[in-house]
Amino acid sequence: MRIADPSQSGERLVDSRDARTVVGVLGMLIRMVGPCSSLGIVLQQARSEIVSLVQSEENSAERPAA
Repeated sequence: MRIADPSQSGERLVDSRDARTVVGVLGMLIRMVGPCSSLGIVLQQARSEIVSLVQSEENSAERPAA
């Protein structure tokens, strides 16, 4: 996943395609270690953060620029 300063470069903060891939991989890892294990909980938090970043990026793209 590439992270850049979108205010300076005009690029998106998160590549949504890469983010979806990472979310899928994290989901697979969560199933492997178990969602209630300590590692599973950490992975769920990471997955949640990535989903939140993508949603935030999509919401900001829908808003007209001021």
